[in-house]
Amino acid sequence: MIFNRFAAEARGCLGAALDEARRLGHDAIGDEDLLLGILRADEGHAAEALSSLGVTLEAAREECEGMFSDALSSIGISLEEIRREAGDAFEMRIPDDRRIPFSPQAKRVLGQSLTEAVRLRDNRIGTEHILLGMLHDEDRTSVRLLARMGVSPEALEARLFESRGRAAG
Repeated sequence: MIFNRFAAEARGCLGAALDEARRLGHDAIGDEDLLLGILRADEGHAAEALSSLGVTLEAAREECEGMFSDALSSIGISLEEIRREAGDAFEMRIPDDRRIPFSPQAKRVLGQSLTEAVRLRDNRIGTEHILLGMLHDEDRTSVRLLARMGVSPEALEARLFESRGRAAG
């Protein structure tokens, strides 16, 4: 199984992604949750590259919620109005005992992370491979979220390889 090839930092990222999906009320772990998981775990080359470009967990969470709110607005639903009317009863968090699967997009990212590790001749899949796996498709939620934060896939990939180079050298 692919998860046997994940380094400890990458496994930590997956656990953090699950927590982020629960917190945001997602019924599946999406590629945006994987991005949030990298930021929350705050380990490895991926977190370093994101941080160097000014991407923080708090800002990424805000953008994620902004994207959700914008999507609802596009069909005439106001998230703020729902929150205001529901008051304390409004809770998006998914209960801890409910199983949350990986979305098809997240599965593709994880599959691509293995391809990236093989391409780079790395024995283990790290957070940098997960991040590189995200960057292959500009229609992914995580890539659009980063674009809203002013971060291009090219700039992020360059920072990622700078971080790997410093660690190797």
